[in-house]
Amino acid sequence: MPAFFDEIKAYVGFGEADAAALRRFLPHAAPHFERITGHFYERILLDPGARQVLTEGESTVGRLKVTLREWLQSGLEGPHGEAFYERRSRIGRVHVRIGMPQQYMLTAMNVMRLDLRAIVDDVWKDDLEERRVVGNAVEKLLDLELAIMLQTYQHDSEDRLRRNTRLAAVGQLAASIAHELRNPLGVMESSLYLLRRRAGTDPQLGKHLDRIGSQIRTSSGIITDLLEMTRDRPPTRTPTALGRLVDDAVELVRLPPTIRVHRDEEAGLQMLVEPGLVVRAIVNLLQNAAAAVDGGQGNVRISTRREGDQAWLSVADDGPGFSQDMLLSAFEPLVTGRPHGVGLGLALVKRICERHGGMAEVANAPGGGAVVSMRLPIILPKEAST
Repeated sequence: MPAFFDEIKAYVGFGEADAAALRRFLPHAAPHFERITGHFYERILLDPGARQVLTEGESTVGRLKVTLREWLQSGLEGPHGEAFYERRSRIGRVHVRIGMPQQYMLTAMNVMRLDLRAIVDDVWKDDLEERRVVGNAVEKLLDLELAIMLQTYQHDSEDRLRRNTRLAAVGQLAASIAHELRNPLGVMESSLYLLRRRAGTDPQLGKHLDRIGSQIRTSSGIITDLLEMTRDRPPTRTPTALGRLVDDAVELVRLPPTIRVHRDEEAGLQMLVEPGLVVRAIVNLLQNAAAAVDGGQGNVRISTRREGDQAWLSVADDGPGFSQDMLLSAFEPLVTGRPHGVGLGLALVKRICERHGGMAEVANAPGGGAVVSMRLPIILPKEAST
């Protein structure tokens, strides 16, 4: 369990007696979950700024209410260990991702605190000791929840500062070298074309010319990625089938036959994205996965699935997986775990996801290997018909 969570539990004095009190409270509180979640989001939506964050209006609030009811259930039911902490951290990251300012979350949490305490006071109005014990347990639980939520905002602020600093460095680098390198690379491409015409059918010479061409394309791709990292323009969104984007990426990468590609995809997912950017992100994931496969022989798995109004696309390999340090910094520009890597591939994937209002995640698969996932918006059936 993270040391932070242990420290917070010790600080607020949350122990097994409090967990037991919360379990006793659960059957009394559960019938009120619908009302509490309604009150929670009713209060949030009173603020114009918060309403603007929830850009999809009641449809988004409806989904969030379901999550909030599950949050209440698991909070009172426990156990309050590592899985509890991880789930709360994920919820906090969702708040950060959708742009919910923390002052709105803090105010709404206080509304929930008052609602829960009112239930405690009513249920045990004739038992002052039990009312005190259960009420204190509820207070401690909500203090834990707030501490975890605020930690996610702090981590996000630190991540944004660190990422912006790196992006500024990348931007200066890209601006200074892009023009200087584009011209000589163009000359090389022209010269290579002429050399190919003169080389005739000499297979040995043709092999070396192919190597030169490959290195020119690699260098040009690095420059393009550097420039793309620093762009802030919104994506030009087009309705596109996710399966088609995966097809295009697989065709572009052309993995060697020693690497077996497995595809487990949900049919019919229509994306609202800029196709070229998403294909580039998938290409980067496939190239990274192929590079991670031990000895150039192994498996790469592509999976897609729908979750609400978004789709997950995951690329997994059966290589050694990420080190603990790389799990924390995999998306940082110019950070790489490969000896000859540049450190732009995953950073660009994250950038492309964020520009579409999505997110990217890295993890190690339970059976070994690395998994990198992208979450992107899909077109819901009702949208497709309008």
